[in-house]
Amino acid sequence: MAYKDGLKRMRKLLEILENPEKDFKVFHIAGTNGKGSTASMIALMLEKKGFSVGVYTSPHLESYCERFQIWDGAHRMIAEEKYEELGCCVDKAVSQLPKELRFDPDRGITVFERLTAIAYLWFAEERPDYVVLECGLGGRLDSTNTIERPLVSVIAQVGLDHTALLGNTVIKIAREKAGIIKQGTPVVSQTEDTLIKNVFITEARNKGCDFYDASLLFDKLKGRELPLKGEHQIRNYATACAAMQAAGFEPEELSKDSSVPETCYGRFEVIGDSPIWVIDGGHNPDAISALADAYSAWARTNKIRRTLVIFGCMKDKNYTRMIQLLTEKLKGCNYATVTIDDERAADSELLGQTFAKRGRSVICYDGAEEAYNETVNSNYEAVLVVGSIYLAGEMRKLLLE
Repeated sequence: MAYKDGLKRMRKLLEILENPEKDFKVFHIAGTNGKGSTASMIALMLEKKGFSVGVYTSPHLESYCERFQIWDGAHRMIAEEKYEELGCCVDKAVSQLPKELRFDPDRGITVFERLTAIAYLWFAEERPDYVVLECGLGGRLDSTNTIERPLVSVIAQVGLDHTALLGNTVIKIAREKAGIIKQGTPVVSQTEDTLIKNVFITEARNKGCDFYDASLLFDKLKGRELPLKGEHQIRNYATACAAMQAAGFEPEELSKDSSVPETCYGRFEVIGDSPIWVIDGGHNPDAISALADAYSAWARTNKIRRTLVIFGCMKDKNYTRMIQLLTEKLKGCNYATVTIDDERAADSELLGQTFAKRGRSVICYDGAEEAYNETVNSNYEAVLVVGSIYLAGEMRKLLLE
């Protein structure tokens, strides 16, 4: 419901904080999938050109501090002490909000509004040359849409997710994403879908914006190898290249030392061996489809024959479709389900029943730790963990410990 409150409260909060964001040079990124990878690629491209970059992404895997980073040769998160200090500054400003703008009597603002305000304050202190800002949800009413004049508005892949808030068709969702387009600001679109693309072209034309179609680069880059696995990462790379060009930089050329991170935490992240663990936070059908294709290709290349897929998700997600895609696209796998440690989590038994209806045998675990303990010494060659960024975070923490 907070999403429907509009931006009046966030704008007033920033006014009380003396608008720390007013001088930022921002790459603003929206999209259903691909935002995080695209943000990392843009940040790395800027960093390789010698600039310092503030990076604000969501969600996190293990700690809120992961969402706030400075890339200036060394990628560093905000210190816990600084996060707490700036949080207190935001809370003090919240106490000055008019009653009619407060989220509720006990909590003046939403969690994401608070996090975004902390990001703005930290970047104002650190003064990076550029800021790469990822929308949390949608675009039009997202807290990050308080940036009045970004350098570039970037829209990655658009699909069905958060339909209760954003609309139940991809066109309605695309219109919400198009809300980040500002007067005279270049627009970059990733989509190949003509109907979705027309939403962005129309909005760009109405606001006098140059339009950059990243999908025109897909064929040129198809079949190239990137450190990040999956054809969808080629699309994200093309989008990042188009964003840099839209911002006035020379076009990027794909080469062995291209500006692609070796890994993005929780995005086809490979950890350990015997078994090899692949951690991915894909949490909607489009992301699961791309992941399944990427994993199948990776498993063939690495001659992986025995895979356990551990799946857990939130109950408001389209888990039936996600499970359908996993069982259709992944061949010869065994399955397990997990109840994630979150009040919104889908029960592992319910998820298990959905796998069973697809004719698959499945083990249901109460939590990530139980699944980890039962699997870590198994005879599987690989374990694929998927369905939620929160499950990815839980399992990643167990693995690294």
